Amino acid sequence: MISEVDILNCFQHLVDAKNDELVYIGSGDDAAVLKLKDNYLVHSLDVSKIGTHFPEHCQPDLIAYRSVAVALSDLAAMGVYPSFLTIGLTSNEKNIQWYKKFTNGLEKIINEFNINLVGGDVTFGETNICVNVFGFTNKNVLSRCDAKVGDLIYITGSLGKARKGLKDWKNKIDSSFVENYFRPKAQIKKGIYISNYANACIDISDGLTKDLGSIVEKSKVGAYIDFNKIPITTDFHDLSYGDDYELCFTAPKKYQDKFNSNEYFLIGEITKGNSLEILKDDKLITLNTEGWDSFNL
Repeated sequence: MISEVDILNCFQHLVDAKNDELVYIGSGDDAAVLKLKDNYLVHSLDVSKIGTHFPEHCQPDLIAYRSVAVALSDLAAMGVYPSFLTIGLTSNEKNIQWYKKFTNGLEKIINEFNINLVGGDVTFGETNICVNVFGFTNKNVLSRCDAKVGDLIYITGSLGKARKGLKDWKNKIDSSFVENYFRPKAQIKKGIYISNYANACIDISDGLTKDLGSIVEKSKVGAYIDFNKIPITTDFHDLSYGDDYELCFTAPKKYQDKFNSNEYFLIGEITKGNSLEILKDDKLITLNTEGWDSFNL
């Protein structure tokens, strides 16, 4: 069975072949980082497609907001504030009102973060949105690769709210969780704060077990998490479903007082080794670590 990782690996040699001192972080993280003269330019691209990343018959303003929000989450994971974006829109809608409503959703989120829309493209076809986001910083950015043995593992919020929100929407249940799915909140401010103390960070877009597993793999460390300490909405599937866009990060123990329990949840620790272990009541348990993959829906 093919996966997104398998496909991305087909391109990796093209990235590795280029030895350019301007490329501070290339492929394989939440965003690419280019070293400029006095600062860093951080860039991420995200594609959202109808039927895969948002349901059919979804309101266009929600499509626009959600598509930008999930792209911004990549910059949050790097500890960077967004500066500007471009959008490529493919749609087969022929009613101009659809595009006006789409613009309303786009306007809402760019005003929320005070981002400049600087360009894009529109073409006819099945609905999908390609969002490019850019940000600048004058300090080193977070990555997935620098977790250290002894770091504590945190997440910035509860898991599974989007999963329940989509289920409620499909069942025509008007709940607050529907908002969590269609208007996820990119944790930009928390990402910037975290960057002052953390060693590694990733956004929880593909599920905690998969995304934390990426930190473990890239940093060449091990980790354990305590299931009983993880705030979930419904059940254990919340750990692997994804779509939460909270942040998972690791930080040295000396900074533990910087992360209060109201906003940050301590769930585990980085260890020696090369695998992610999940404990429940002090016993090892087995959960799905593959997470969300658009090629295996």
